[in-house]
Order: sequence, then structure tokens, then C-alpha cells
Amino acid sequence: MTFVNYTNSAGKLDDRLAQLDPTGEVYLDDPAAVESAIRSILDPLYSSGYDVSLLSNAIRDLVNAYRGSYPGLLSSDTLYHDLRHALETGLTAARLFDGYAKSLAPDSPEHFNGDHALLAVLLALFHDIGLLRRETESHLFGAALTPVHEERGVEFMRQYLSRTKLAHLAEKSELIMATKLVFSMPHTWSIPDRKLAGMVASADLLSQFSDRCYLEKCRDFLFVEFSAFGLAGKTDSPYPDKETLLAMTPGFVSKILHQRLEDEFAGEYHLIKLHTGGPNPWEEAIQRNQSFLENILSTHDFARLRRQPKIFK
Repeated sequence: MTFVNYTNSAGKLDDRLAQLDPTGEVYLDDPAAVESAIRSILDPLYSSGYDVSLLSNAIRDLVNAYRGSYPGLLSSDTLYHDLRHALETGLTAARLFDGYAKSLAPDSPEHFNGDHALLAVLLALFHDIGLLRRETESHLFGAALTPVHEERGVEFMRQYLSRTKLAHLAEKSELIMATKLVFSMPHTWSIPDRKLAGMVASADLLSQFSDRCYLEKCRDFLFVEFSAFGLAGKTDSPYPDKETLLAMTPGFVSKILHQRLEDEFAGEYHLIKLHTGGPNPWEEAIQRNQSFLENILSTHDFARLRRQPKIFK
């Protein structure tokens, strides 16, 4: 497992390298590369035990949806929750699945079959599809749908999966709800479903917190999205300005890591270390982001956040 150096020979940030995942192995702005990486994980685990063509078709449909070529949906206009994040979340979910498989004995009854593994990857890929505006919603900024986008995503995926070979699992689209920060998984969910939901939600959060440009994306993109539904940009809002959002980020990340990822999702995000078989690039990336921001906050030198993240559509 390698680690990525995001700078070129002159020591400046290389925009192309900055699109690599934390391992430095996959360009996240290349849907074909992401699909290949997911297949490299699922193929050894399940061989012909999962629908490879459905994975390919789903990634094609995802890309078309974000780019405005999917029936009934307009192109993505959100800045922070872009196509790159969707692709990375799907890949991270596959990696967590691999770690989970490696945590069990080969004959353990707790193994998931290929259908359920593919379901988790698809739910992760499409977990933010509810932020895409419908054809009747062209007057909206997609980020304004943030408070209800998980519910919209569940509705979309139920319909989408019902037309596939995973139709028998379409009702499990509700597991997307675990990605909602104010949502607690119902006790009525089975233990396997809770584990699946935990991996999808953990993949969502890991992908964000470990991003090389996470801090700048919070400042330049997330603040704008929060402003769309009243959470930022006003004197009486939780984040009246970008500096306040950044100042509250270390505490937010720490709280989510401990209370949500560790407690509610039973530390499933640690499974990614079993996937790598050694170092944990995600954990190290998160710690670098946290340490760098805490240093900036202590000096109030926000000008040190010099990266310029790009939206991927």
C-alpha cells in the first residue's frame, strides 16, 4: 500500500495528483478507474456471485445522472457533494466490505453474499442522489434539498433497484438513511442490515474527512451548501461566516469519529485497515487535516489554506 505525494517536483500542489484517493492508487475523477478498483475487490470475494453488469450499468447511470443525462433528473449543481464524492464513497464501501470479509473465518456464517455486497456498494454510490433536482425543480439549488435528500435517495433507489436483479433487496434502500447525521438506526433493523448500513455511512464520512482538500472544500463549498438552507451565512445561523465553520470543524470531526463511527457503527471504519493489510492512509489523512486546521486556528492564519479544490461533474 502506497502513500500519495500530492506535490510535483517543484513542491507545488499537483491538481491531477490531488484527485487520487488516500492510497494514491485510484484517480477518483475517472469513473472507469473507480469501477475497475471496485471490481478488483469484489471479483476475488464473489467471483460470479454478484452481477458485474449491474455494477457497470449503475456507475454509468450515476455518471449520467450527475451530468444531466438521466431521465427525470437535472445535472448536479452541488459543490461539496459532487460526483467525485459519490464515486469515492462507493469504492470505500467496497474496501470496508473486503476488510469485513478478512475479519471472518472462511466458513463463518456471518459472511455476506455477493448480492448484499453489491447492494451496499450501489447504495454508497447513490447515497446523495437525492440532492439532484428533478425536472420540475429547476428553480431550486440542489443543496436546498439537503434536509430531505436521504429520504429522496431511498425513494430513488427503491425504484431503481426494482428494475434490476436486486429487486428482491429494493426495500433495503432505506439503509441509506444511516448517512443522515441526525438519524439513529431503528432497533427493528436486523443485525446484518445494521452492519450494511454502518459500512455505507462509514464510507460516506471517511471519504469526506480524508479528502486532501477537505478543509478548503468546507470553506469554499460546504459553506455555500449550508447557506442554501439557512445553516450558514446569516448572523443568527450556526455558521455565520466561513471562519466559524472552520473553527467548529475539528470538534465536529472528533465527535462524529467517536460518537457515530465508533459507537453507533461499532467502529466498522477500522475494517479498512484489514483491507490495506498494513498502514491506514485514511486515518493518517484525517489526522493530518485535523492537526493542520488546529494549527491554523491557533494562529488565525487562514491564508495558509491555499489549495483550490475543483468540482467534478
